[in-house]
Amino acid sequence: MKSVSSQDRYFQADGLIVDEFKDLRSSMGIVYYKVGPDFASSEALARPALIFARCHSIIDVAIPGAHSPVQLDALATMLIPAGTGIRLKSVTEISHLAVLCPSRALLKKTAEIYKIPAKPLFSVFGKTKIIKRTNWLNEIVHRFIFERIEAGNNANEATSFLETEILKEIYYISETFKPSKNVFNLEAGSLYDNVPILKRALNYIETHLFSDVTMTELAKHALTSEATLLRVFSKEFSKSPFNYIADRRLDESLALIRNKKYSVSEISDIIGYKTVSGFISAFRKRFKSTPLAWRNSRKK
Repeated sequence: MKSVSSQDRYFQADGLIVDEFKDLRSSMGIVYYKVGPDFASSEALARPALIFARCHSIIDVAIPGAHSPVQLDALATMLIPAGTGIRLKSVTEISHLAVLCPSRALLKKTAEIYKIPAKPLFSVFGKTKIIKRTNWLNEIVHRFIFERIEAGNNANEATSFLETEILKEIYYISETFKPSKNVFNLEAGSLYDNVPILKRALNYIETHLFSDVTMTELAKHALTSEATLLRVFSKEFSKSPFNYIADRRLDESLALIRNKKYSVSEISDIIGYKTVSGFISAFRKRFKSTPLAWRNSRKK
């Protein structure tokens, strides 16, 4: 996935970067990171920015004048006006985050296509704001990221439609948001079928994914008993919390192996295994291959 142009170097980041993609010259500029817990990035962009945390990720977004960072997860996006200094920091052990930066020409194009008054549209993108994410916004952002990064498409019919559709959706959510069947229920207890225990447990797991987590600690942060927590995980995932954590660690190891920057020993240490042999054994059991064999198979 890694694609970084020399003209994009001004968007700098520090810490563990598993994968990255940067293109800030297109009509909808995009910066995409898959990063570790020590990741941090500071920049003032020339365009407005839409910041998305993806998957189970939680990220801190700090802006000038704010008393504390805003914490973003999969339920909301943050809109930052052009020229505003931002600092992004990973809260979860592995974070997927996307920053979309529309050009002024793209905003004008969106206003023309959808018959939106240009002044209100530009006004929406000229304010710092937290915006609730609808199912449709999630779908089109996911598709746009796929088209740009995985499929390698740009400035074609699909990406042109998705760019303007994202901006239109942001405008209407921002200006006329009303809960409906097409909008996520954003109450904390309803994200996972009205089981707040699971949401609290998963948030704690993702922020400590590569650390030793005891059942006592996990139950404490989920505000429940160990027995109830075991029952909830068994019902939702057909596995225990520890098996869930082990699978998540191995899932994240795939991107590190594909990156080719890290040795198997380093990857084992990054994702929290005490021994390399333990990591290789768990990897072989899960993926029917050793880490090196899996990496080499991706060269073909």
